[in-house]
Amino acid sequence: MTPGRPPSYPRRTRARLPAEAYAQLGSICSITVAVRDRRPVFADASTAGAVVPVLRELAAATGVRVYAYCVMPDHVHLVLGPSLSCDLVTFAGRFKNLAQRAAWKRGIEGSVWQKSFWDHFLRAEEDLERVVEYVLNNPVRRGLVQEWRDYPYCGSLVFDL
Repeated sequence: MTPGRPPSYPRRTRARLPAEAYAQLGSICSITVAVRDRRPVFADASTAGAVVPVLRELAAATGVRVYAYCVMPDHVHLVLGPSLSCDLVTFAGRFKNLAQRAAWKRGIEGSVWQKSFWDHFLRAEEDLERVVEYVLNNPVRRGLVQEWRDYPYCGSLVFDL
């Protein structure tokens, strides 16, 4: 290391898969979108309640399948399948944009979301039902409710639960 120069660190590689992976029909991806600095923006019932219609309308407009969703105080879980007209990266970006605008209308200031999102594609051996149950039971594990059906900000737009 040369005196006076900062150490050279390797560049961080992109964690994102190739774009076509997010558009592959029939694939299912679990996505977690975190609130910036993990602020409990969606602990407010009005703000959390505004996000669910945003998700429903966006899914209806794009044809993206929402197998499960859960709006937690400081993050959102989505289990999604792409459509012919919308890949999952585009859907997540549009969702974040529209949900942020809904939050601003309710007095939340500044940028709501962390950059990007975490994703996990279900593999052939993974059970969709188990992943959906995991997402729906997030508020139970967090101690917000005793039964996931009592939490008004989670559900499925595909399954009749």
